[in-house]
Amino acid sequence: MARLGMLYAITDEVLAQLKAQDIDQMYDYMLEEIEEELFDTPEAFEINKAWEGVQFCLGEGTWNEQNKVPYNVVFGGELILDHNDYVISLKKPEDIKEIVAFLEINNLQEIIKNNFDKIPEEDFTLPKDEDCFDFLLGWSEGLLEFYKNALDKELNVIFTVDI
Repeated sequence: MARLGMLYAITDEVLAQLKAQDIDQMYDYMLEEIEEELFDTPEAFEINKAWEGVQFCLGEGTWNEQNKVPYNVVFGGELILDHNDYVISLKKPEDIKEIVAFLEINNLQEIIKNNFDKIPEEDFTLPKDEDCFDFLLGWSEGLLEFYKNALDKELNVIFTVDI
């Protein structure tokens, strides 16, 4: 089930423990320690395989993974792991504050509606059809509330995916 994207809101202590892991063990540590504890809580947001399309839509149809809004809403941010097809990127509380401000002004559902057709089919791993469009809309719903919760609790957010 590769390519499933997750976001987790974590404390500074958990982040330090994650970063302390050997590069070959970091993703497994995330699965065993962070995901195990946070999955199905307000500190977890499952974006499934929709993360890629949402990332393209945030870039107005182009792929961009800079650590600045809007590109760091999902995939972008500070890369703390990019090894053996595992990726973990980090958004710190100051980034989350900017992400929340952006998502409060710019409705993510509208961004997807306005930019889905701009995604180059040859660069996109999902089929570009109405079902995929609905898939992106459905799985991205609630992202603002997730980030607001992280901001209220002054947590970091990591995005994780097994590419």
